[in-house]
Amino acid sequence: MSHIRFLAVVFSIVLIGACGTKKDIIYNGPTTDLQEEMLDTLVISDVANSLDSLPKIFRSSATLTYDILHTKLDLNFDWNNQHVKGKAYLTIAPYFKATNNITLDAVGFDIHKVQMQSENKDLFYDYDGNKLNITLDKYYTKHDKLDLYIEYTAKPNENHINASDAITSDKGLFFIDPLEIDPDVPTQIWTQGETENNSRWFPTFDKPNERFTQEIILTVADKYQTLSNGRKIMSRKNDDGTRTDHWKQDKPHAPYLAMIAVGEFHEEIDEWNKIPLHYMVEKGFGKHAKKIFNHTPEMLSFFSGRLNYPYPWDKYGQIVVRDFVSGAMENTGAVVFGEQVQKTERELIDNDNDYIVAHEMMHHWFGDLVTCEDWSNLTLNEGFANYAEYLWFEHKYGRDRAEFHRMNEMNGYYSQVFGGGAHPLVHYFYDDKEQMFDAHSYNKGGLVLHMLRNYLGDEGFFTGLNKYLTDNAHTAVEVDELRMAFEDTVGEDLHWFFDQWFLGNGHPHINVKYTYNQDNKVLLIETDLSDTPAGFYKNFRLPIDVAVYYADGSVTYHPVLLDENKNRFLIEDLKADPVTYVFDGRNVLLAMINENKTPEQYKAQFLLSPNFMDKMIGFTSTNDGNADLITPAMNDKFYLFRTMGISTIPDSLAYQYIDQLQELSLSDPHSEVRKEALLKLLNIEDFDPAALCKLIINAERAYPVLQIALEIMGQMDDDKKDELFKKFKNDESDYLSSTLVGMMTIATDENLNYLESKSSSININYMFEFYSRYQEFLVGQSPKVLERSADHLNKLAGNKDGNMFRKYLAMTSLIKIAEDLSQRKQSDPQTSNLLTNIANYINNIVKNETNPTLIEKYDGIR
Repeated sequence: MSHIRFLAVVFSIVLIGACGTKKDIIYNGPTTDLQEEMLDTLVISDVANSLDSLPKIFRSSATLTYDILHTKLDLNFDWNNQHVKGKAYLTIAPYFKATNNITLDAVGFDIHKVQMQSENKDLFYDYDGNKLNITLDKYYTKHDKLDLYIEYTAKPNENHINASDAITSDKGLFFIDPLEIDPDVPTQIWTQGETENNSRWFPTFDKPNERFTQEIILTVADKYQTLSNGRKIMSRKNDDGTRTDHWKQDKPHAPYLAMIAVGEFHEEIDEWNKIPLHYMVEKGFGKHAKKIFNHTPEMLSFFSGRLNYPYPWDKYGQIVVRDFVSGAMENTGAVVFGEQVQKTERELIDNDNDYIVAHEMMHHWFGDLVTCEDWSNLTLNEGFANYAEYLWFEHKYGRDRAEFHRMNEMNGYYSQVFGGGAHPLVHYFYDDKEQMFDAHSYNKGGLVLHMLRNYLGDEGFFTGLNKYLTDNAHTAVEVDELRMAFEDTVGEDLHWFFDQWFLGNGHPHINVKYTYNQDNKVLLIETDLSDTPAGFYKNFRLPIDVAVYYADGSVTYHPVLLDENKNRFLIEDLKADPVTYVFDGRNVLLAMINENKTPEQYKAQFLLSPNFMDKMIGFTSTNDGNADLITPAMNDKFYLFRTMGISTIPDSLAYQYIDQLQELSLSDPHSEVRKEALLKLLNIEDFDPAALCKLIINAERAYPVLQIALEIMGQMDDDKKDELFKKFKNDESDYLSSTLVGMMTIATDENLNYLESKSSSININYMFEFYSRYQEFLVGQSPKVLERSADHLNKLAGNKDGNMFRKYLAMTSLIKIAEDLSQRKQSDPQTSNLLTNIANYINNIVKNETNPTLIEKYDGIR
């Protein structure tokens, strides 16, 4: 039978069981933990262009007519108007040719003064709202330095705002609840510079191939803390109740990496190798701060050692801000994370932040120290950061977790290709630079590095990386410099690898046919790449090792090279009859591999191979129910296979496993296995889960398992709902909030206060499920309750500076209320006025919305 090697493993479970009272129990809670890859992009989306629609515009790196050597900013803030009042001191030198003109990016400013600082001389300038064109007093050569002084007001909220799937707003600088109106939302300022948005709050040359040293002076209310790049070299309290902090970074970096953050935070300070570590979170998460960024010191040691290049910056800060427009951002020495990483110790059980912490940390070598010279080469930043996740998982948790992560990375890449088309990894013909933040630059970039590592070996790969970093530190690079670093290290021309994987398009589709001659113990392998889609690279050169497995559990590896469209290989003198084969025996290739193997060979692959990918493919390719693999899977050392073994048990036979399932639901080391075992028990006829659920409610630490037990107990016993609600309503996590809403039966003030508080502040991880339950609760409520709820939701949806997702969900909740009222309007005329008011709310929200994504979503709503 044929099997395409595309690992899309989906776990969806419909759970309808019966308890001893014969009352149906239906688990309506989340059946999976949806983990979106919230890295530098909030989501990895299908933005690739098909080859037919590629624009024929070569996206070159920016031409440098001058170089900003140093940027010094002195900033204070008009919180009422959401303005930045700035003084910029720029030290500039012509890059090569003499010039009497400097043009800076400065978007949406009021320019008050432009001077030659050293002479206190006003300079003539022209400003069009985007570019500040300054005429100098004479021609300056590359041997000269000039000091510009620019006094300005930046108004990021008043500019036209664009959005992308990667970064949901390009304002550059954001005020969060600046007037301290909402008690559930912290007052903050933070920035997001990538791609070219820092020029919305300070004048600069906003391109990735520029770099400067930096000072930022911030004057804020004394109650606020600040964070910026570099070290804080001065902090001074002022007579007017403000404080001035002075941050300075002596090593140069690209403009998009500059950052500031202001607000009230809990801060933990640690030290690693004499480098200060800052952990900054919202005040309610103070005791969890170090666990949120778990393993930070160990990661710094690991990556510094693996690269043989010590962490190159003067501090490492990590801060969580509210309503961040991306997932996280690797600002030099001052990483910003969205609130999705802000979890309690219990939420972090089997749900750590390691992958995103590792990703942003690796950027401090690949992206911050050595930066892509243009967005076409973005994978030189993001591919390495994605591969850091694999390296860390492999080091800390073992290869199974690393390979599980790589499988998900593959599926993300394949999903984009199938849904939106493929483009070269280094893509010089993109339509919009934001399109580069996709599953090519990230996922494919890391997957290609994994193949290169396996081809060169660890010594060649990591020595080459060290040379690349050493040779190019504090410069901007393109992909050829990476290739040459490896070539100089290993002495081999690697054009073939870089041409097909970095500059070529797509990936190979390989059909593999095995023919085994038992008499001669010879295995014939025939490969055919003719199914590789049109437009993909056609001349792949693929060195791999074929794995041959024997009944005694041993394996032999046989190197082959695919360098033709069709290839034939003979593997001779096999020591015994094989029980199965794996074409990509070391699980390295990014390729769609179709192998003609029997169910028995796939089962042998699951049982004999030590490799995660082999086991996953083997288990999911038999198409016969896998009854004989249930026990081996449930006993596997990796938790995912144990969950797969449990989910494979037929409901009709689940009673045979009842004791083992109960034991697993209470004591398996991994919460996903405990959850899966509990769900399977609920499908056993006549099984009464009450006693087990009570044990779990009293003893379970992991929320995914506890949530199911609460859902079931709430369904089984109406009298228990109020007791359970009161027990958990003040839990420090939002994880159970949607479940608690499901337990509400009447609209008491206590319940409505809870709903309003949570809907204003709930963590983004749980926001969607919460609002879904909130909407269900409101259906059928009295006009008085709906009027109160609509007023509250109107404030959330109409908050100009609110979280985009919260605003959208509040808006959809208003629409749900209106739909509910419309259906009962004729039978209850008193609802007419309320319905009119809600319609006015909705129309005003649509009319006043400025977020481009929401404007698009609201199109047609009136």
